[in-house]
Amino acid sequence: MANFLYFLLRDYLGLISLPSLVDTLYIVAYPLLMLGILILMEKPYRLKLKSFLDSIIVSVSVMFIIWFPLIWPVIEPSQPDTVTMIFSLSYLFLDLLLLLVTQVVLFSEKKKISTISLFLVSLGIFSQVVGDMVFAYQVVVPNLLYLWLANTFYTLTIILIALAVLSYINKVEMDIKNKLSFYSALSPYNDWISYLPLVLVLFTYSLLIVTTPDAALIWGVGIIVVLVILRQVIFLNDLKRAQITLKRNKEVISKRKEQLDFITSNMLDIISESDANGVLKYVSPSTQQLLGYHPQELVGHSLYELIHPDDREKVRQTIKKSSNATEGLRVESRLKTAEGKYIWIETTGKPVVDENGFRGFIYSGRDITEQKKSAEYIKKSLEEKEALLREIHHRVNNNLQVISSLLSLQSDNVRDPRDHELFVESQNRVRSMAMIHEKLYQSDKFNSINFRDYLKTLINRLIYEYSQDLGHIDLELDIENVELNIETSVPCGLIINELVSNSLKHAFPQGRNGKIIVKFHKMKDKYVLMVGDNGIGPLEKSVLESSKKLGFNLVKSLIKQLDASLEILESEGTLYRITFAELTYQKRF
Repeated sequence: MANFLYFLLRDYLGLISLPSLVDTLYIVAYPLLMLGILILMEKPYRLKLKSFLDSIIVSVSVMFIIWFPLIWPVIEPSQPDTVTMIFSLSYLFLDLLLLLVTQVVLFSEKKKISTISLFLVSLGIFSQVVGDMVFAYQVVVPNLLYLWLANTFYTLTIILIALAVLSYINKVEMDIKNKLSFYSALSPYNDWISYLPLVLVLFTYSLLIVTTPDAALIWGVGIIVVLVILRQVIFLNDLKRAQITLKRNKEVISKRKEQLDFITSNMLDIISESDANGVLKYVSPSTQQLLGYHPQELVGHSLYELIHPDDREKVRQTIKKSSNATEGLRVESRLKTAEGKYIWIETTGKPVVDENGFRGFIYSGRDITEQKKSAEYIKKSLEEKEALLREIHHRVNNNLQVISSLLSLQSDNVRDPRDHELFVESQNRVRSMAMIHEKLYQSDKFNSINFRDYLKTLINRLIYEYSQDLGHIDLELDIENVELNIETSVPCGLIINELVSNSLKHAFPQGRNGKIIVKFHKMKDKYVLMVGDNGIGPLEKSVLESSKKLGFNLVKSLIKQLDASLEILESEGTLYRITFAELTYQKRF
C-alpha cells in the first residue's frame, strides 16, 4: 500500500513531502513484518549464537564500510533538514532491526520454515538496507545514476523475496552448512569463510585510520568490537564444552572398549572379519582361548590357512556362493589350533556390502567338537540299534518259519482230510505273519512296510498252496502303493489270508475257472479293502455270523481289533468290503 501511494503521490500527482502518509505506512509495516517473521520460530527458542553473531558482524561491518567512507562524508556537511535526516536514519535503523530479526530466525535451531527461504529473505533485506543507504546519498547529492543504483537494489530485494516465497511453496530444501562443510573438505587449508568476520572487523577498524573519526564512527566500531569479543567468549565457551564432551565421550568409548574386550575375551565364539579375498582384518580375543593364537598373529593371514585341507574346498565354495547371492552362510569345518590339533567349528557369516560393492565377511564361529562326537556316538548307537532290530525281525521271521515247517511236518502224519486242512490253514496264518517280519527285515524302515508288495507275495503263495492247476484262477489286483505300520499290517494280512483262502477252497469247485479280486485304496483318512471272487456265491450272512469255524471267528476278531466295518456286497460271487483306519502305535515302555 505504501509503495502504491508513493507512486501515486510522487510520480502522478507530484505531492510528495516529508513526513507523509506514505512514511507512516512504511514505518508501520516494519513491526508487522518482524512479528510475522518471529512466528516462524518454534518454542523453546534456541539460537546458534556464534553463527548468529558472525552474521551480524559481517552485515554491520559491510554497511559501515559502505556508509562511513562513501556516504557519511557527503551527508554530514550537507546538513539536510532534520525531518529528512530522521526519516532516512529511521528507515536504515528499521531495516537493520528487520535484518536482525530475520537472522534470529535463520539461526534458530527450531524453525517452521526451510533455511534456504530465510537465507533469501535475509539477502533481500540486506539489499534493501544498501538500497536505502544509496537512496539517502542520492537525496543529498541528486544524481540519476544514484537513483538507478538505489532502484536496482530495491528491485533485487523484490527478486530475492520472490525467490524465497517460491522456495517455500515448492518446499525447496538446502543445507547451507553441509555445503560449506563440503567446501571445507575440498580445501581444508583455504577455509577463509570462518575468518571472514574478523577480516571485516579489521577493515572496519581501519576506518578510524583512513577517515576522520567522529563520534558515530567510534561508537559503531566500538559496537562491532564488543560483538567480536562476545563472539570469541561464546566460541571459547563452546570450545570448552566441546572439550568436556570430547573427554566424556573418550571415557565412555574407553569403558565400552574395555567392556567389549572383556566380553570378546571370555565369550565362547570367535568373531572375525575378512576382506573379499579371505584375508583376516579382525579377530576377537576369544581366539586365544579356543585356538591358542593371539589375535594379532592371525590378522593379515588368509583364513584358509587354519582350515583342514579336506574342508577347504567346501568352505571356499560356500563363501563364493554366499558372496554371489549376498546372503548368509553356515558351514562346518575343522580349524587348526596352535598345538597342531584340529577342532570342529560351526561358522556363520554375513557378507558386508557398501556403496562400492562386496567388501568381505563378518564371521561368528563356535566350537562344536563335543557335539560332533555326540552326534557320531548317537549315529553309531542308532546303527547298532537298527542292526539289532533287524536281527530281531530276522529271528522272529525264522522262528515263525520253523513253526510253519513243524506244522507242515506234523500234517504229513494226519490222515483225516479235515484235520490236514486245519494244519494247512494254521501254517498259512503263521506264514502271513512271518512275511511281515521278513519285509521289515529287508526294508530300511522298521515301523512300516510296503503293503502292496506284501499283499502280492501273500496272495501268490496262497494260490500256489491251494491250487493244483494254477491256470484256472486269475488275479484281479488293484492295490494302492501305501505304507502301513506293523500294528495294522498283521491283522489286515490275516484277514486277507482267511478270505482269500476261503475263496480258493470253496468258490471254484471241480476246477471251475474264476478270479480272485483284491482291491486296496486309501480314501482320506480311511483305508478300503475289498476281497472276493466270482465263484459259486457267498455264504448266507446268518451262517457267517453263527459259524463256529476258526477262520470266520478269527476274521470277526481281527475286524474288531482294527475297529473296522465289514460289508457283504451283492456281486456275481462273494465280495467283502472292509473299511478301517490305520492303528496308532502303542508305546510299550
